[in-house]
Amino acid sequence: MRFHSLLYTIFAAVLTSIALLCGSAVAATTTHYIVANGLGLDDGYACLSSAGPGLCSASQTFDVASTFGITGSFTFDDGAGTIDVDITLATASMPGTHDGVDEIVFTNVNYTVAGMSAFSPGAGQLFGVSATAGSITGFYEQKSGGANVVGPDAIDPMSSIFSAFSCSGLGGVGLCGLTVGAGSRDFNLDVGTTGSGDPSDFVHTFNFNVVPEPTTGALFGLGILALGIRRIGRRR
Repeated sequence: MRFHSLLYTIFAAVLTSIALLCGSAVAATTTHYIVANGLGLDDGYACLSSAGPGLCSASQTFDVASTFGITGSFTFDDGAGTIDVDITLATASMPGTHDGVDEIVFTNVNYTVAGMSAFSPGAGQLFGVSATAGSITGFYEQKSGGANVVGPDAIDPMSSIFSAFSCSGLGGVGLCGLTVGAGSRDFNLDVGTTGSGDPSDFVHTFNFNVVPEPTTGALFGLGILALGIRRIGRRR
């Protein structure tokens, strides 16, 4: 009888967990964490601000040399219809040529945006539907032949436009994309060894893998199930 009672307890706990999961699907805040060793900053460039709006991509003075990893997460609130993003770039280099500088190196750069309008069309997809102002903090150095000529200078803080946010496959491992600085003139850093340097506009584009956080209900159910199985094993 005790064995049957224990099985009933486990079954009830699992049903409760399922109910919690179903209830949370109606209106939930879900955090998706960036997968270690996934994609990161995989595109980006800079140009002199004097290039003019819309001409930066065709007048590049520096561009991203490789793909650089990032950490962090984003949170989707399907009740409010918003996305909050918080990601950190440990290091990245952008070779190029301007005024005695042949490389820009970014370190410990944090990109944050809160309240970007968003919606989920279903089928494991998520889209940001409007560009939103966010913040960038961190450091950048200007180098020539591997040696510092300017910096490290603080990016503390700088406003920028976050846009082009989209994700697919969010049920398991999802792939997301985010662009910072595109179409705007406000991700702007001075570059050059003469005086304070020339104002330059930067664009950073990220593609990264994410996994959703475990839900409280699922963890509760699995914990009860594991304890029940352990007790059964001991009794036998």
